[in-house]
Amino acid sequence: MHQSIRHSLEDFLRGGNQKELPAEFQAHLGECAECANELRVIEEQSQLLRSLRNSGEIEPRAGFYARVVDRIQQQPASIWSVFLERRFGFRLAVGSAALVALLAAYLVTSEAYGPEFSAASPVAFTGAPRTTERPITDAPEDGAQQQQERDAVLVNLASYRQ
Repeated sequence: MHQSIRHSLEDFLRGGNQKELPAEFQAHLGECAECANELRVIEEQSQLLRSLRNSGEIEPRAGFYARVVDRIQQQPASIWSVFLERRFGFRLAVGSAALVALLAAYLVTSEAYGPEFSAASPVAFTGAPRTTERPITDAPEDGAQQQQERDAVLVNLASYRQ
């Protein structure tokens, strides 16, 4: 549309008085078929939009204003308020009980000692065997022999490789 039509288009669509519109507007619409056609299309669309309006006033549902006031007055919830909800507390308790049950089942079914200390693994002691030829009454010699055997076992354990 041309410049003269653009300036007066809003007044015309609002239903302004034809006498209040500039003479240039009326003259241009009479001369230019393109602008007149465009204006007719805009008027039709405007009438269609007006027909979509609701004729009566829309009433909100019962309790609408009370819900609005409650939302306005509602305090912002803290992250800790989640723990006060009954459903969450119940889920937390059930989850904790399930975790404890799983841990207990694992501990009961696992071996008491690691695989390197199982009863099925062979243990070899290379310390000198005790002989029955030594006198039992000789305490200092028995203590020295016992210490020697302990040292031999310690050396064997320290140098053991698989």
